[in-house]
Amino acid sequence: MTSKVPSPENTDRSLDNVRALLIGRDEKFVDEKLKQNAKHYVSDVVSEALITRENKDGSVNKVLVPLVEKSLHRSIEANSDKIVGSLYPLVGTLVRKAFSSFIIEFVERTNTLIENSLSPKSISWRFKAWQSGVKYSEFVAAQIYQYQVQQLLVIHRETGTLLRNVSSDPEKEKDADLISSMLVAINDFVADAFSESQGDAENEIGEIKTGNFTLLIKIGPQAILVAAVTGIVPPDMRRKLQLTLEQFHQFYQTPLTNYDGNNAPFDGAETILSDCLVSEKKEQKKKPKRLVGALLLFAVAAILMVLASLRLSLSILKNDIERLQPPDGILVADTYIDQGKIHTKVLRDPSVTSVDEWLKQNEVDTTRIRIIEEPFASLKPVVVKQKLTQLLNDYPLQDRETLSVNEAASEIAISGQVFSSTAAQLTQQLESIPGIDSLIINTQRLAIVPVVEINDETLQRAALGRLVDKISSQSVLFATNQDTISAVELAKLELLASDISTLEALAIKTNTFISIVVLGASDNSGSSARNKVLSQKRADTVVNTLVSLGVKSELLIAVSLGELPLKKASMGRSVMINVLTSDVK
Repeated sequence: MTSKVPSPENTDRSLDNVRALLIGRDEKFVDEKLKQNAKHYVSDVVSEALITRENKDGSVNKVLVPLVEKSLHRSIEANSDKIVGSLYPLVGTLVRKAFSSFIIEFVERTNTLIENSLSPKSISWRFKAWQSGVKYSEFVAAQIYQYQVQQLLVIHRETGTLLRNVSSDPEKEKDADLISSMLVAINDFVADAFSESQGDAENEIGEIKTGNFTLLIKIGPQAILVAAVTGIVPPDMRRKLQLTLEQFHQFYQTPLTNYDGNNAPFDGAETILSDCLVSEKKEQKKKPKRLVGALLLFAVAAILMVLASLRLSLSILKNDIERLQPPDGILVADTYIDQGKIHTKVLRDPSVTSVDEWLKQNEVDTTRIRIIEEPFASLKPVVVKQKLTQLLNDYPLQDRETLSVNEAASEIAISGQVFSSTAAQLTQQLESIPGIDSLIINTQRLAIVPVVEINDETLQRAALGRLVDKISSQSVLFATNQDTISAVELAKLELLASDISTLEALAIKTNTFISIVVLGASDNSGSSARNKVLSQKRADTVVNTLVSLGVKSELLIAVSLGELPLKKASMGRSVMINVLTSDVK
């Protein structure tokens, strides 16, 4: 099955034929009638079509705006002189108003700056502005502009009717209708009484100020915007009101133009007007805060004074310590202040008085002093004498009772009696005192009493014990792989033989059985068998030497220890003495 589309030539012309039969020769007459009423027909159809199209997609504005702009551009080019002449009075008035507003704001701001430029507050503000990194004028403006817009009124200019009223605080809201009527009446009176020509806008009221209260008035073509402001009005407030008034005219142009006393179309104006209900209130410093600040400042000052006083007292104490003359045996190396205390570095000989006692004797508060003490040996004669006296005082009881020190002009004489068993020990201790060579010690009056002459049994046993300890601490050293005694060790054996003879005598008096074990040893440098033989030879050599020096052979027992794996090899190449005692039953 196929479908055929008729060609344009074969299209049905029946409708045209019917139109020709009905109208016929009257077509020209119809055209003339239509042309006579074309404006009426077109005006109704076009306006309705434009409204319908604009409501549908908003495309009318896009089409008409370029056409209007081109028309205005061509009109200005063709009739520039006429347009300038027409706009000159309006533009001049607007320029004068803007310049006047600027001058007023500038004078008010300058006056405020001058008033606060030579006062204590200005000095504080300059310092705070420097701290904040902003200009002084900007900082002053931020300090002085304290305000609050309490109420806004929109009044219909022609009728003086209140259109809308908004307030930041309903409790403080004034009678808006009364205010609007009075303002319109006053504005009309001023315009009529002082204007040179009708409609002169320069004489309309722009501001009413009483004390701390200001009414800012912005007049538009159909409406007047009034702002009730408390405090100092900032410069940008007037500009904000002007922009709000222009925005109000833009949104409500049609209701303003066709105003008939009905305020319902302006019910949504709060959104536009509420942006002007601004405030800037700076908290005033209250007395409690001032009191807290004063207390805090006083506390800081008190702390600083205490710290300064403490520092001063420590400095005085430091100077007092540095001026003190330390006693012999004490040297003050350094004195400094750290962490709220005085640190004193001191060198002190252990035999002299303590640093703490020395400072207390000079009435120095030692609780604030930290003593850092290092020992040293003083060679001053006074300290050496003190050490000598202390040595003699610390000697065993039986010897201390018989020893005394007599200081002459050029020498120190030690007199008294000392047992023969401790005479050599006393001599060694005297020679070990640092600086003893600087003194002349005379021991001619020191008598050595043989231990055997002691008749007191308690003293005899005490002397016996001391001799046992002395002999048991002795040792004889040998060279590597040698079993012969050197000259130095031989001298030690001579003293040892004397002590053993004294020990034997005391043992008889106290009914004590004694036996002396001679222990030979060697290091581990050779074989164990050889070292065993060598250690035995060394013990036998010491025993034979003591026997030759007068010690009874039955008291001596030679024992071989073999090799001793000691860290110090010389300690192994020795012969040690050990005394065994027991009471005779």
